[in-house]
Amino acid sequence: MAFNIFRWMTKKTDDENTQVGRNVNITNFLGEDEGSFQVDVGLYIQCMAFWAAVRKIGSAIGAVEWQTIRRGNSVKSSEYWCWNFDPNPNQTRQDFFQQLIAELYLHQQALIIETRKGNRYIADAFTVTQHIDGDIYTDIVIRGESYPGVFRSSDVMLITLPGFNIKSALDAVAANNGQMIKSATGNFLRGQGTRGILNISDTAEAQADFEEHYEDLVNEKFKQYFNKANAVLPMWEGFEFKQTETTGGSTKSNLTGSRDIKNMMDDIVEYTAEAFGIPASMLTSEGATDEDFQMFMTYPVKPIVEAITNEMNRKIYNQKLVFAGTYITPNLAKVKYTDVFDVANPIDKLIGSGAFCVNDVRMRLGLDVIDEDWAWRHWMTKNYSPTEELLEGVDDKSVAPVQQPTGDENKEEEKDEESEE
Repeated sequence: MAFNIFRWMTKKTDDENTQVGRNVNITNFLGEDEGSFQVDVGLYIQCMAFWAAVRKIGSAIGAVEWQTIRRGNSVKSSEYWCWNFDPNPNQTRQDFFQQLIAELYLHQQALIIETRKGNRYIADAFTVTQHIDGDIYTDIVIRGESYPGVFRSSDVMLITLPGFNIKSALDAVAANNGQMIKSATGNFLRGQGTRGILNISDTAEAQADFEEHYEDLVNEKFKQYFNKANAVLPMWEGFEFKQTETTGGSTKSNLTGSRDIKNMMDDIVEYTAEAFGIPASMLTSEGATDEDFQMFMTYPVKPIVEAITNEMNRKIYNQKLVFAGTYITPNLAKVKYTDVFDVANPIDKLIGSGAFCVNDVRMRLGLDVIDEDWAWRHWMTKNYSPTEELLEGVDDKSVAPVQQPTGDENKEEEKDEESEE
């Protein structure tokens, strides 16, 4: 059909084996006939909002730097190259993680396969047989081609998104709102039109050229008359047109009708943002604040990053290596652009308090480390020195001793009261 964009499908083969896949032809998003563009306008709006949210989350996760640590030290290993630059010959890091997020929100899971050449791909489709000691994955399809082999859970990385299917729930909401938008749009358009009554006499209908005159009047002359600011409507004998309604109505009612339609469209976008856990301002890019960005990072982004990190460390490394200080860890510093001049004061505090060394801060800012010993040292200003060091050299005699209460003060107060009496 004319408006096919994508179609993502899931189907089960039996109770134990589950076939997960997709087919590029999304008619289930938007209806089954050509006229569905007008009928399912709510689904089209929701589809745009859904993919906008997927792109924003995918872009954020695609900007994460995956740092590889070996025995506690940051190194540039082959895994670093894979996850930060070249997961496979056909995708960049950003392309890879965009596809990963799309799979998660469409199917609630994404399967990552390592090929014999060490490339990582996201499976288009696969069959899983569930076992207590580890699921079995077969019928793998990568980029439209079947990839042979039987894979155990330990051989693959499976990223899952818990909860219900967001897309299905949003489609149901959008379908309901779409009907209201269609009704409101129809009422609005009818309110803008011109209506009237065309009287045709029996004599005119009896004429041999009646059908020709009628078709010309209804299909051509009326159209020109209604669409032009200044026009004359010619009439044949026996035809009489009486206008019953003028165009548009009041300006106030026109604005109210158009705003109602826009508000219903905005509702669909807000529902989508809420389902993703994204502030609506982040989805529309209107009026987004630092607090909105923090919510965006806290709710949809960080949980997915943590799920990916855990699966990487479970499958690429193992318990022994992780406990020995060899693992992969995400650096989210590059997700948001930071102007170094805006964070100059916080940088000074971080280094001066001893919490970070110079290279720690540089890595957080996405800068190269300085290969000097002093850049790895931790510094602390005197403001953060222990009180014992600050009191060194102070002359005890120059400080007046603190007087401890002896109990004689009450006796002196009693004497003063007796003298006053």
